[in-house]
Formats: sequence, C-alpha cells, structure tokens
Amino acid sequence: MRKRVFVTLIILLSVLGLFACSAKVKEGNGNEGKDSSATDDEVIKERTDYASVADPSAGALNVSLEEKRIIQDQSFNVELGDWGNVRFISYEPDNSIDFEDVSFFLTKEDMVIYSFPYYCENNSTENYVGLFDSVAAVDFCDVNNDNIKDVIVIINYITGAGPQGMTPRPRARIFLADNKKFNQKFILATDLIDDITNNIEEKDLTIAAICKYLKNK
Repeated sequence: MRKRVFVTLIILLSVLGLFACSAKVKEGNGNEGKDSSATDDEVIKERTDYASVADPSAGALNVSLEEKRIIQDQSFNVELGDWGNVRFISYEPDNSIDFEDVSFFLTKEDMVIYSFPYYCENNSTENYVGLFDSVAAVDFCDVNNDNIKDVIVIINYITGAGPQGMTPRPRARIFLADNKKFNQKFILATDLIDDITNNIEEKDLTIAAICKYLKNK
C-alpha cells in the first residue's frame, strides 16, 4: 500500500514538472517573438528613413520659380557631387523690385532643392557696382582642389553713369561646394571674389582667366 502511494506521488511530481517546463518554453517563445517583431519594426523604420532621404521632395524648398524669369541659356543640367544630377538655374531679378540682383538655384524633378547664397545684403545691388544686366557665363569646376565641383559665374552690371554707363561691367561670383553629409551647401567665396576683382582686369575677365589665376595661386 505504501509502495503504491509512493509511486503515485512520484507520478504526480513528474506531471507537475512537465507542466512547469512547458510554461517556461511558452514564455521564452513569446519573448523571442516580441524581440523579433521589434527588430522588424526597426528595419522598416530604417528603410522608411532611407526612402525619405532618397526622395527629392524630402529636400524641396518652398520656392516657386516663374518660367519666364529663368535664364535658359545660362541654366544647365549638371552632376554635382552628392547632389547628383540636378539643374542649375540662373534666375533674373523681378523687374518690379528696384536693384534686385540675379539669383541662382538647384532644382531636381522640377522642385527647388537649394538656393545659393546672395552676394549683396537682401540680394540688392543698390550699394554695389550697378544694375543687373545679364549672366555672361557659368562653369562647374573644382576651384579649391578638393575633388568636388564648384560653381563660377560671371555677371554683367551697368552703372548708368558717365559716358561708359551703359557698358556692361563683369563681376565674378564663386560658390565653393561644402559636401558635408546631410548638410550639403555652397559657400560664397568672398575672399576669392575680391582677389579676382582686384587682380584681373574687367576686359580680361573670363572663366578661363579665372581658372588659370586660381590654379596659379
């Protein structure tokens, strides 16, 4: 009799042990499923973030350009480092605004993704060399030997004063590329602009002359 009771107790303990192990296994599987789900969520978020960076609209500015003000013969499709394939836009001033200067933009898929810095305060030429006349030339080359394309522009202005007042006077504009990750921009190289203005005569101011001068510095 005692032996039968003892055997029965052993059987009960074994059954209880099996239930306990089964519960632990289920609990472990539940945790693993939760961790896996969290990992999947992170992957989805990472893919979503990557897609938003790759999407040109993610970097679009709230700027609308009037087609009639785009200077077509001085606007170009170009590959500019991390910007990729973009269109450089030369944009003439609004005639209704006195002394407004020319502006420059980058567009991608018909959206403005970058506005170049102004040379004059408030983009006004009132205290500069004169009124905007035309964009004479645009070039994309590595000015400072960092293997990234920079932008050189030659802009004509007229003073309206004196016997030569209506003769266009060229001025250089140089934008140095600063391709910092997630903070791409162009820097207005005022020191180089002043250097060129002081050392290259207006009659000799061409893209080739600027590149040669900077190369020899």
